[in-house]
Amino acid sequence: RITCPRASPSFNPEDPTTTSCQADIHTITVTLKSLVEDEGKDVLVFMYWYGGMPGAAAPTGLAKSQRSQEGKAGGAIGLLFLAAFLVPEGFSCRGLQGGNLPPWILADQPSANLNITDDPINYLAADIDPALAQALSTEVKTLAFTSPQPNPAWAYEAFEGRLGFIVTTENHAVPNKAQLGMMAATQKEWIVRELAYSHCAPFLNRIDETVGLTRDIIDQFM
Repeated sequence: RITCPRASPSFNPEDPTTTSCQADIHTITVTLKSLVEDEGKDVLVFMYWYGGMPGAAAPTGLAKSQRSQEGKAGGAIGLLFLAAFLVPEGFSCRGLQGGNLPPWILADQPSANLNITDDPINYLAADIDPALAQALSTEVKTLAFTSPQPNPAWAYEAFEGRLGFIVTTENHAVPNKAQLGMMAATQKEWIVRELAYSHCAPFLNRIDETVGLTRDIIDQFM
């Protein structure tokens, strides 16, 4: 069963002044708590791109290892990042890069506190069918790249041995070197797998391979 939280508040908000990573975390946490606390489900928290920021904070206190010790059913069995940001507490994506966003992220556009991708086909989908990439480029939404990261769950002992990362080696937006560097900076042990494709390919034309690697990492968690 795959469950996606509703659209994050930072996606095309009516009032961008209220946009923050914290607001996005709340949206994910509501869904996660419903699955874990109300239904007693075991959940893999799967994060992609900017989702690595709010998604990493949402499982705090919901790890299966913690809940099992408390005699509770369900919990987050692990955290899996696919070409996603790993940002330390208190930093934003901008802060992580010395205060400057990469050139493909347009700052304060279309309004203050928000960011949107410039040239999304080249940076995100260079190996995708051109017609499909062109159609999807119109669906690119705003994100809160300048908002600070609250406590990420990957920093906690409860998730040791339960951290996975799928690296997209041909990623023009978040290069291979950057993905590996973010993992190294956490000083945590990671289960790492690779896909030799672009940023968006795992969800468009390499779905079977992505599912296979995801299942492999889940097996490692279990």
